[in-house]
Amino acid sequence: MLDLLQQIAAFNFLLFTGLIWYYRKKLDHAIFIFSFFLLGKGLTMLSNLLLGQVIFPGERVALRAGVIMNSFLFFYAPFLYWFTLSVLKSVVPIRKFSIHLLPFLFFLLTNIALITMAVLEYKGTFFNHLLVFRNSIEALYYAQVLGYTGVSLWLLYKSESKGLIFDKIVKWLKQVLWIFIAIWIVFFVSSLFNENQFMADSLSALGIVLLLVLSNVTLLLVLGSPEVFYNNLSVKLKKVPNTDIVNKQNYDKLCELVVSQKLYKNADLKIGNLSSAIDQSPRNVSALINKFYEGNFYDFVNYYRIEEAKSLLKNTEGDMTILTILYESGFNNKSVFNAVFKKMVGVTPSAFRKNHITTLYG
Repeated sequence: MLDLLQQIAAFNFLLFTGLIWYYRKKLDHAIFIFSFFLLGKGLTMLSNLLLGQVIFPGERVALRAGVIMNSFLFFYAPFLYWFTLSVLKSVVPIRKFSIHLLPFLFFLLTNIALITMAVLEYKGTFFNHLLVFRNSIEALYYAQVLGYTGVSLWLLYKSESKGLIFDKIVKWLKQVLWIFIAIWIVFFVSSLFNENQFMADSLSALGIVLLLVLSNVTLLLVLGSPEVFYNNLSVKLKKVPNTDIVNKQNYDKLCELVVSQKLYKNADLKIGNLSSAIDQSPRNVSALINKFYEGNFYDFVNYYRIEEAKSLLKNTEGDMTILTILYESGFNNKSVFNAVFKKMVGVTPSAFRKNHITTLYG
């Protein structure tokens, strides 16, 4: 029964990872980060099946692959923390976060070294010392998991409200993290019952069932709360907007909020954020933009981003690079910035800057 549950759970996590990667362009960047948590957990459970010889029994290659995959014990907890940061602070670049993956890389290299020596049939003193060292590192797994989860919870509880949509995702994430802490405590307690196999297996089965429930609840939340997790909902809003709300006064109010609060500078801005800012439903905000701007949500936001970029490009007193300017304007991709700029202005950003300097100084 326990082996079957692990197989189902491993398949479940890896399937959800694949689905998120397939639809990553439509989903919020934070969900893409969350998929690496699912990947790490799925590979870890798969490694348990390989090491226990539940699948491919007697195959040395499978056993060695299980040892390598076991390195992912130290992989997924940092991504849960990164997911929390992405929810709270929008974009957190990989170069700033990569230091958190060092324990995983160190454990991975240690496992690769052990496998290499086993293949070469080197079983000397160094191999034995390295094996003891590797097992000592593995013992820190629960401390790492609980540490990252605890810090994530602390960040969520100290965060300030940014609107209804933000509060909704924070509330959900708090629940997810508390349940994960409970799950990892269950797994830790199960590891203590070395002499009572029934109790150990029962607790492990409970932990796996909770993981399955939580992963499926996460998927249901993504499907049930598209305004939180999807990038552009303007073509998906089926209900009829409130015609009393869709007027020029509210559109002007929306534009004023976008400019005064510089909402366009948020690279992960979604229509749900605008609806929270103006206290209207996403469908009403979409209708306002479609009627008075005569374009979709992203055309509307990109207009303000391009105006900001043009202003920065005209500033001859500064020495901002075009890469810096695109980030300051709310873009997070150079090719997208160049394409949108040329579409709206007619020339590339570098040509626009050059033309402006020529106009000023001849």
